[in-house]
Amino acid sequence: MMPRFFLVLFFLSLNSSALMAQFSETISSDRPGQSNSPNTLGKMVLQFQTGPQVAGARQDDFKSNNFSWPAVIRFGIAEKVDLITQWGYQSGKSKSEILDWERRANGINVADFGLRFNIFEEKEKAPALGFEAFYKTELTSSDFKLDYPSARLNLMASKSFSELFSITTNLGLDVDGSDGGSNGFYTLNFVFTVSDVLSLFFENYGDFTYDNFNTYF
Repeated sequence: MMPRFFLVLFFLSLNSSALMAQFSETISSDRPGQSNSPNTLGKMVLQFQTGPQVAGARQDDFKSNNFSWPAVIRFGIAEKVDLITQWGYQSGKSKSEILDWERRANGINVADFGLRFNIFEEKEKAPALGFEAFYKTELTSSDFKLDYPSARLNLMASKSFSELFSITTNLGLDVDGSDGGSNGFYTLNFVFTVSDVLSLFFENYGDFTYDNFNTYF
C-alpha cells in the first residue's frame, strides 16, 4: 500500500555570485520542487539554497512526523561543471500503537559531495541535458549512520516550449546506505510562468524497485 504523504515546504533561496560567466541571469534553483535542473551555474558562481521542510506519513496505525532543514552549496568550477555539497538536519518521530513501538531520531542526516555536468544546452528542438553524481559520506550523526558505501546518480532534462511553459524531468538511481539496496526515482515538473516575478508548478515524483512503486504529487 502506498502511504498518504503530506509535504509542506517553505522556500528560501540565497544567491551570492562572482559573475564572470553564467548561463542564466536568474538564480538556478532546484527548490522548491523535487526536480533538479540540468543547467550549471557558470564558472566562478557561488550559490546557496536552504529552507525548512515538514513532512508526515500515515498508514494503518503507523504514524511519522519529520522536520528537516537541508542546505545545498553549489560552486561553478568550470562553465559546465558544478561542485556541490549537501547537508541536512532532521528531527523526527515514528510510532506504531499496535506494536507498542516508537523511534526518535535527530541530528545531521545528510552529508553528501558531488558534481553536476551540463552535457548539452537547450537548443530550438532539443532539451538541455545534465548528469550529477553524489557520494554519501559517513559524516552524519549516529542516528543516521550508513552501514554501506552509497551514492546517488541522476540524469536531468528540461525544455522550454514557450516563454510561459517549460518541463523538467529527472531519472536516477539511489543506493541505500542502510541496507545496501537501491531504488530508482523519477520526477516530472511542469512550470507555468505567470509574470516576471511569479511562476507556478505542478510536479509528479516517485521511487520504485522491481516489486514496488510509490508516486506523489
